Amino acid sequence: MANEDVIKQWVIDRLRDEGYSLVNRNLAKESTENMFPALYNAMKHASKKQNNNRGASDFSYLVEGKDKKNQYLILIETKDDTSNIINLNNGSLILDRKSTMEYAVNGAVWYAKQIQKETKLYPKIFAIGVAGNYDRQSIIPYYVNETGGFIALPRTTGFQEFTPRKIDEYYRVNVEHETPQSELKAEELAKIASNLHNDIRTYTSLKNTLKAPLIASILLAIHSKELSLSDLKGSITSKNNDGVVIYRAVESYLEQRRIEEPDFDDSKIEPILSEFSFIKVNKALYMPTDVLNNHSPLYEFTSILFDVYNTVKIGEDTDILGDFYSEFVKYNDSDGNVLGIVLTPKHITSLMADLIEIGADNYLLDPTTGSGSFLVAGMNRMIKQIPHNKYYKKRFNEIVSTHLYGVENEPSIYAVAASNMILRGDGKSNMSYGDFFKYVRRGSEALKNNLENDKIISKAPKIDRILMNPPYSQGKKAPEYKFLKHALELMDNGGLLAVIMPISVLVSGGKGVKAGELKDFKKWLLRDYVVKDIITMNPLTFYPTATQTVVVIIQKDKGVGQQQKTTKLINFTDDGYTLIPKKGLVPNGTNIKKRQQLIDVVINNYDAPAEFMLKVKLTADNEWLHNAYYVNPDRPTDGDFMQSVEDFVAFKQNMILHGRGDLFDNGKSR
Repeated sequence: MANEDVIKQWVIDRLRDEGYSLVNRNLAKESTENMFPALYNAMKHASKKQNNNRGASDFSYLVEGKDKKNQYLILIETKDDTSNIINLNNGSLILDRKSTMEYAVNGAVWYAKQIQKETKLYPKIFAIGVAGNYDRQSIIPYYVNETGGFIALPRTTGFQEFTPRKIDEYYRVNVEHETPQSELKAEELAKIASNLHNDIRTYTSLKNTLKAPLIASILLAIHSKELSLSDLKGSITSKNNDGVVIYRAVESYLEQRRIEEPDFDDSKIEPILSEFSFIKVNKALYMPTDVLNNHSPLYEFTSILFDVYNTVKIGEDTDILGDFYSEFVKYNDSDGNVLGIVLTPKHITSLMADLIEIGADNYLLDPTTGSGSFLVAGMNRMIKQIPHNKYYKKRFNEIVSTHLYGVENEPSIYAVAASNMILRGDGKSNMSYGDFFKYVRRGSEALKNNLENDKIISKAPKIDRILMNPPYSQGKKAPEYKFLKHALELMDNGGLLAVIMPISVLVSGGKGVKAGELKDFKKWLLRDYVVKDIITMNPLTFYPTATQTVVVIIQKDKGVGQQQKTTKLINFTDDGYTLIPKKGLVPNGTNIKKRQQLIDVVINNYDAPAEFMLKVKLTADNEWLHNAYYVNPDRPTDGDFMQSVEDFVAFKQNMILHGRGDLFDNGKSR
C-alpha cells in the first residue's frame, strides 16, 4: 500500500464510523461523476495544476443539518506527511500552483473556490486537509462561502463535527461566531445557581457543607422519575414531610438500579443516602411558610431544579452538579475554602483531558475527585471517540463501568461526585470513598506490607491516565507534592498525568515544605519520570481565589527518567479568558485559537516564539518555570510608563470610591 493510501484508508474508516462509506454510496472517492453529477460538472475546470482541466477531490460527501434547508458540501484532501498539511505565508493561506498541489489544506480550499465559481448549488463548503498516517494525523478544516471567501477553523481530531448531529452548531459557532449553546446554558445555569444559593441562605440558614448535597439529592430525586412537584404537600410530620418524600425517591431509585444493573456500584448507595439524610429532619427545609405561599423551601427549590433538569439535556457536555457546586464554594465563608477544595473550571478540565489525549482505550484516575468534573471531562472525551454504530451502547457501558476511577475523602463531596456521575448516565464508575494515601493497586508492595483492611484496593486493571487537582495548602501533613507522588506511583509505566497546582509547589514546595524536601522530590521525580511540559496558567483561572497555578504533564518511564530530555516551559497566562464583572471568567473570542496553539505545542511538538515556549533541561536545582528564563527584549517606551501610571491612578480612584482607600494608607487602618 502506497504511503498516501494509508492515510486515505484511515479517512475511509473514520467516515464509515460516522455513517459515510463508498458502499453506502454517500461518500465519493476522487471522481464524483456517478454519485454527485452536479459536483462533477462543477469541477470541470478545478485541477490543482491550475491548467483549466478537471479536478477531483480525494473525498467528498454531502451533509444535511437538522434543519433540512441547510446542506453542506465536505471536501477532503490527503497527504502522507504532516509537514504537507498546510502552507501559509504570514498566517495567510497560499493558493499558488505549487501549494495547491503539494499541501492538503491548500488543495482542498482551491477545489472549493473553483466549485463556487461554477455553481451556486453548494453555498456552504467545508474544505478539510488531512495529513499523516494511520497512527497519527493532523486535520485542519477551512470554510469557503458562496463567493469563494474562506476562513480558517479550529483544528479537529476527526469528522464528528461534520455529521448531521453536529454540523449546524459547528457552523453557527465557528463560521457565524455565535455563542455556543453550551455557553448559553452555562450562563443560564450560573445565574440560576446564584439565585438558588441566595434562596437557600434566605429561607433555611443551611450550613454551607450541606448546600451541595441538598442540590444533589433533589436532582437525583427528579432524575429518578419517581418524584413530581405535586408529591411535596408541605406535611410537617416526621414520616411524610417533603424531605422524606425526596429522600425516599432517591433511595428507591438507587435500589432499583442496584437490582436491575448487576455492575452498578452499590457501594455508593450507603454514603450517598447517609449524606442526604439531613433533609428528612431539617425543619427549616420542610416546614411551609407564608412567604412561599404556604409551600416549603424544599418545594421551592425542587420547582426551580425541575426547570433546570428539563433545560439541560442529560448526556451533553454539561457538568450539572459541578456548575452548581462551584456557585456554593466560591464565597469566602463556604465549605470549599474551609476544606482546601478549589474546583477546577470546566474549560480547564477539558483542556487537561485533551493535553494527555485521553481516549476510549485509556483507564483514568482522579485521585482527589471533588465534584467529579475531571471524570466527567475524561468520560466526555472517551465517549466522543466511540463510533455511532450498533456497538455504541455496549462500548459506552464498558467505558463507564471499567475505565473511570476516583477517590474522595470528604463524605459530602463524595456524595455530590457520585450523584454527578449518576446524573451523567453512569452509576458504575469506580469511585472510592476514603483517604487517597490508602488507595493502592492490587499486587502492590504497599498492599503486601500492610493488612488488607487498612487499604482501599483499586479495582483498576490499569491506570494509564491521571487528571488531578490536589487539595490546596494542607500543610506539612499533606502538601500537594505528596498527592502527586502517590498518584505517580499508582500509574502504569508509559502512562501520562496532568496536574494543576499552585506555582508555589514548584518554587518552594508549598506550605510547610522545606527546601531540602522539595529538592529530594525533584530528584525522585526526574529519576523515573519525564516532565514533558510545565504550563503557567492564567492568574485568574481560579477567580476569586488568588492562586497562580501551573499545569504539569508527566510521563512515567521507570528506570530511564528525564536524563537529557528537555521540558517545554510554556507561558499560557493569556489563554483567551477575561474577567467580566458579575460574570466571572469568560471566553473573549480568542480562546479557541489560543487553546489550539497550546495543544499544537504540547502534543504536535510545534515550535513557538520564546515568549510562549522555551525548552529547558531540568535539574533538581534549577528553576522550573517559563518566567525564570524568558526576558522580554523590548524596552518599555515612555507611553508604556504613562499607561502604567494612568492604570494605577484609575485603580486607586476606583478603590477610594468603593470605600477601600485604606489600601493606600501605608498599612495604617483608616
